[in-house]
Amino acid sequence: MTEQHGRRSESPGDDMKRRTILTAGSLAAAGALAGLSACSRASSSTSTARTGAAPSVSGAVSPGATQSMGSQQTYTVTTEQLGFESAGNRIYGEVKRPDVQGRAPVVIVSHGFGGNHTQTPHMQELLAQHGVVVYSFDFAGGSGYESGQSEGSMTDMSVMTEVQNLRDALTLVQGLDYIDPNRIYLIGASQGGVVTTLVAEDNPSGIPGIALIYPAFSLFDDAHERFPTREDITDTTNLMGLTVGRRYFEDVYDVTIDDHMTFAGQVLIFHGTADDIVPISYSQRASTTFANATLTTLDGEGHGFTEAAQETVADGILRMTTG
Repeated sequence: MTEQHGRRSESPGDDMKRRTILTAGSLAAAGALAGLSACSRASSSTSTARTGAAPSVSGAVSPGATQSMGSQQTYTVTTEQLGFESAGNRIYGEVKRPDVQGRAPVVIVSHGFGGNHTQTPHMQELLAQHGVVVYSFDFAGGSGYESGQSEGSMTDMSVMTEVQNLRDALTLVQGLDYIDPNRIYLIGASQGGVVTTLVAEDNPSGIPGIALIYPAFSLFDDAHERFPTREDITDTTNLMGLTVGRRYFEDVYDVTIDDHMTFAGQVLIFHGTADDIVPISYSQRASTTFANATLTTLDGEGHGFTEAAQETVADGILRMTTG
């Protein structure tokens, strides 16, 4: 599996206040650069756009119920390698660049625990085909289910090391002369959603919105469930088939993630109703904690979205970035 994190934790109380649950027809419109080297392997392809099924009119979205992509112009996309250094590790990244005229909006994609830069590939391709620059990268030591190309060991990786990686990725992207510096968006899946939340807490200049895809806000409760006291944390732990080090749990042990949901811009949250890794109740709570958040639930989707669900996510992000 490539889009997973943590054991299932107990859900928060059922009396949780809930933010608007969107139907597809009402989707909201809505880490310093050092030792940089870049090499490119141009691979152009003619853009195509897919239009999904008709929207659901029930309380949750039927995956693939896209509304805005079908009528938008599409572009040819060129993919290039673009890496950077972060905390002494060489980070592998790729930029998908549509052939738009002038400066374009950009999204920075953060993958989940054990994944890599190719996570949610259909969503990434759709965004690029519709005029949004897409930058994705492998976290240092963050891959395992899928092979990663960045330096770093998983036993040295934690949410906080990934926060630094994302901050450095943001610095890199801010320096690109073909992106709109006022339209930089962060997208995070699973653990990448937690990392995105922590980086967005600083409300960086030029970032009007973020998107969180089945964010793994349960990982903090999971740390305490596994280790009742900090002294109980072991040097290494088997976490869903991958080995993490002591730092993984120590770095998050005293963090209350709700206190860090202070981003003032637009927040889109997407979560499947069949997610058995991160209970949807965590996203429901987050949608009431952020100042400006909307939660879209996707019927029958688990922890790792189908192409149809990725179309729904791409449609919501396009409305936010280009609307």
